[in-house]
Amino acid sequence: MERRMRYLWWAVLGILVLLAVGKFVMPHGTNASVQKASNNREIVVYVSGAVSKSGLVHLPIDARLNDALKEANPLPEANLDQMNPAEKLKDGQKITVPFKAGINSATQPTQAVQSNQASQPQSLSQTKSPQAMQGVGNPTSSQNKVNINTAGAAELDKLPGVGPALAERIIQYRTDNGPFARSEDLQKVSGIGAKTYEKMASMVMTGP
Repeated sequence: MERRMRYLWWAVLGILVLLAVGKFVMPHGTNASVQKASNNREIVVYVSGAVSKSGLVHLPIDARLNDALKEANPLPEANLDQMNPAEKLKDGQKITVPFKAGINSATQPTQAVQSNQASQPQSLSQTKSPQAMQGVGNPTSSQNKVNINTAGAAELDKLPGVGPALAERIIQYRTDNGPFARSEDLQKVSGIGAKTYEKMASMVMTGP
């Protein structure tokens, strides 16, 4: 009986020793610490383009694009249809919100020309010579050119050598870098070389 009690005592003592060793060896509150650290982590993304609050945005680690858009407050002119609000974001990611292409401004010059022509006295147009009439036609021909600063994807797609993908790259370059200063700047867009630009040079123009 005494020997059995001795064995029992040693067994209890061994268990206590193991518990004490485990307490010192294992980090205190490991699971809780990891979970807390995970919850406190965040990512930082940069939002620019068609938003009223461009700049750095701090978000939870599991944030989606929609969360960043809520913080940046997109403008009415923002083309959100080209974006995926469910996209999962990464730390350090840059988000450029595109503008809607070809917002009414692309059609305003043509409408102004038509309005001016309609307001001219009919007798004046009848008294002009054929040479003078040809001179009047020159500005109209310039209106047939594609304004690369305001044209939408559908208009750009009609240019020689430009497809849907390249049209989107032109719009994206314009969004990131501002309006084109001259038509030749189209060659700065990835995919447009000297030969491709030469095909469309007579069909494009710049403007506000």
